[in-house]
Amino acid sequence: MTPNLSDSGLWLIGSLIAAVLATNLAWLVQRWPAAARLAFREWLTPLYWLVASVFLLLPPMLAWRYGALSLSFMGIAELDWVRTILSGGLPAVIVAGLLLFGWSAYRRHVGFSWEQAGTARDFAPAWRAFLDAALLQWHWAFYRACAIAWLISLPPDAALARGVLSLGGAWQNDPLYWGSWLGMMVAAMEWVLNPFARRALRRPGLSELAILRAAVAIATTALFVITRNFWLSLACHCVVEVVIARSRSSAPAN
Repeated sequence: MTPNLSDSGLWLIGSLIAAVLATNLAWLVQRWPAAARLAFREWLTPLYWLVASVFLLLPPMLAWRYGALSLSFMGIAELDWVRTILSGGLPAVIVAGLLLFGWSAYRRHVGFSWEQAGTARDFAPAWRAFLDAALLQWHWAFYRACAIAWLISLPPDAALARGVLSLGGAWQNDPLYWGSWLGMMVAAMEWVLNPFARRALRRPGLSELAILRAAVAIATTALFVITRNFWLSLACHCVVEVVIARSRSSAPAN
């Protein structure tokens, strides 16, 4: 049976399954004996990053190619920039400011330092902050758009519509709102099932950054719900990541 590549729900679930399988396979590779890891250490880390970047970048393009993805639902096209800036410009500044203020206050409160957090290889290079933020926002926008399109495609009398997703019919009245949060729930599942993410939560320094990234995901999704504009969410995320990366690069080396 040929899969229906115009089905946004198929792309959403398929991407989740692919991410879970890939991260767990990579985890098994990481569990190789130390001698084998040392032999391939020089190219394994950049290879992981390259594969992850391709995974984040390509599926939205392919889904759009097969008609499963709306650029409007992603917040990329059909934008009213005047209304968006008026309604979302100040919230975007506030969101970025609150995230950076919270991070700064946390660092002062607990005496967090990059020297204590880990060695240089535990963190991405500072120059990659902008690119990584853009790839993540692209990925999250893909999940949100697929979930929005899937909700819209559900017939009112579908079993799922009557059951888990009924919400008193609220999802029918505002599928962009509920679809945005449903997409982020799928992204959260992807993160929870990623063994590297779970390991990061158990490591001082990396756990704080993982929690910060989760806060960025929630805050920028809320901003998207308000503005329906991918670019404002992207700008907010990039500002936060670049400022934090600069604070890391300016810290004393281990």
